[in-house]
Amino acid sequence: ADRRAARTSRRTMGKRSRSSGAAMLKSEGLISVDQLDRDMINEILAVADGARRLVREGKGSCDVLKGKILANVFYEASTRTMCSFAAAMLRLGGTVVPVVEASSSAQKGETLSDTVRCLECYADVLVLRHPAKGSAKEAASASSKPVLNAGDGTGEHPTQALLDLYTMRAELGSLEGLVVTMVGDLKHGRTVHSLVRLCALHGMAVHLVSPPSLQLPEDVLAAAAARAPAPGWRPASVSDSLESVLPATDVLYVTRVQKERFASEAEYEAVKVRLPRREGRAPGPSTPPPAN
Repeated sequence: ADRRAARTSRRTMGKRSRSSGAAMLKSEGLISVDQLDRDMINEILAVADGARRLVREGKGSCDVLKGKILANVFYEASTRTMCSFAAAMLRLGGTVVPVVEASSSAQKGETLSDTVRCLECYADVLVLRHPAKGSAKEAASASSKPVLNAGDGTGEHPTQALLDLYTMRAELGSLEGLVVTMVGDLKHGRTVHSLVRLCALHGMAVHLVSPPSLQLPEDVLAAAAARAPAPGWRPASVSDSLESVLPATDVLYVTRVQKERFASEAEYEAVKVRLPRREGRAPGPSTPPPAN
């Protein structure tokens, strides 16, 4: 039975990889969640279901990407995101070339565009984590191979947001009618900048909780509103109080303060002490903190 389930998962993943949505991502990569509509997201989540079954019920790997090479290009420190991309590629039968900024030609003055043009000669797809907002778009413009944005400064983190959406559906059964409360550094948190767009796209109610200086930027709010199925979407509330919205919350999404984005230690410490706090543990499913 386990072998049959594994074979079914592999066939399902293979069929879905040839669909129109997958074809678009294969040619363009994924820089922003704004590239995705609900049908494409449902398709991605369905493929993720197949991959999850493959790991749980089968051998834990397949050969869908046999012979393909992923360049894992990280200009910022990372554990979860770097390892998750590498593990996914290996489980799908591909191989990984790791590239870290500290030992790359960036140390000799090579530009990001030049690095990308070099790496596309060796790899079939590039994953990029970079401290500069807009770097993923720059890399995609320079590359003839698809680029996956693994976090571009304070911009976006689309793959993490898709994983967060998948977790919500897996834990709660549906994405319809959910109330999501986002807490913490909403100004710099790129995971939030992607996820709030996906929440708006699915018509979810979103509460934003942070100190005034760390509120979600207006341009991100405007981008989220543009994705909503009905005009006039706005956050259900914007405040610095968690207590007032927690009882009605289905999903509590907590982000760390992005210390590396502050100009000084003093500025960081001044904001950190103002973050909303609550004694005890919030009810609901426990999931790992988001990668950022």
